[in-house]
Amino acid sequence: MYAEGDGVKRDDMQAFQYFSRIASEHAEAAPWSQQARFVSNAYVSLGSYYLTGIPNTNVQADQERARRLFFHAASYFGDADAQYQLARMSLGAEGAPKDVRQAVRWLNLAAPKGQHQAQALLGRMLFRGEGIPRDRSRGLMWLTVGRDAAAGPEDSWIVQAYDDAYARASEAERMQADGLIQDWMKQQR
Repeated sequence: MYAEGDGVKRDDMQAFQYFSRIASEHAEAAPWSQQARFVSNAYVSLGSYYLTGIPNTNVQADQERARRLFFHAASYFGDADAQYQLARMSLGAEGAPKDVRQAVRWLNLAAPKGQHQAQALLGRMLFRGEGIPRDRSRGLMWLTVGRDAAAGPEDSWIVQAYDDAYARASEAERMQADGLIQDWMKQQR
């Protein structure tokens, strides 16, 4: 609630303290336990705070600490948001060293779980052949799925990437992408 300003005044430091307590007290929660998603969310939220720091507080940007928090949530809990953040960092975001192979690994874990930003980023990379073999149909499929889940103005890059790919795709690639989407949707049921 404090992180989003949901029913209370937004207070990142208060949210940070709550997330820290949850992560500390439940670090060993089993990944299949009822509280696992809350603990995992705390790790991801803490990692996000460490990416940029919290202005006017003692919480400073610490990329390595953010990466460790994301890594724990991604590997122990299988958290798709953490996997997406690790992919972004592996692509050089936040000044991290670039490792495209590792980024693709994390995106391939997060995208099938429904993380729409991971879907769109993986789709864009596949469509363009950015650091991985080009697969325009599969790329368009992931871009479409990601676009359909895009939620607001912060996701405008997803819509733009989809529009660009769709305009450049051949009719055969669009049809093949549609077939891949149908297959993917059947697997989600």
